[in-house]
Amino acid sequence: EHDHPNALEFLRNDIVNVTDFFEKKEVCTMSYHELFNFVADLNITESNMQEYLDKAQAVAAYREEQGGQTASDQVEEEVFKRIFIPRTLDQVTNVERDLFRAD
Repeated sequence: EHDHPNALEFLRNDIVNVTDFFEKKEVCTMSYHELFNFVADLNITESNMQEYLDKAQAVAAYREEQGGQTASDQVEEEVFKRIFIPRTLDQVTNVERDLFRAD
C-alpha cells in the first residue's frame, strides 16, 4: 500500500533483502538504488518495461564483468540503505542545507 507512512521504508527493506538473497545465489542483480527506481518510477509502463529491464540487465552484467561493485558503489549502496526518503515535499524543510550536507 503506497499510502502507508512507511511504505518507502518497507520497499527499501524488501529490495535490500531480495537483492542480498539473489547475490548470495550468485545471480546478477541491479543495485539497491537501481531496483528502487525501477519499482517506484511511475513512468515505467507495460509498454516500456521490457526495454528498461533489458538496459538494467546490461548495466548489471557489465558491472559484474568489471569485477562487481567498486568501493564507491558499495558506499553509495550503504548510504541508500540509511538515507531518509521523503514522501512529500512537506518533508523537505531546507533543500539548500540538505543538499549541502549530502555533498
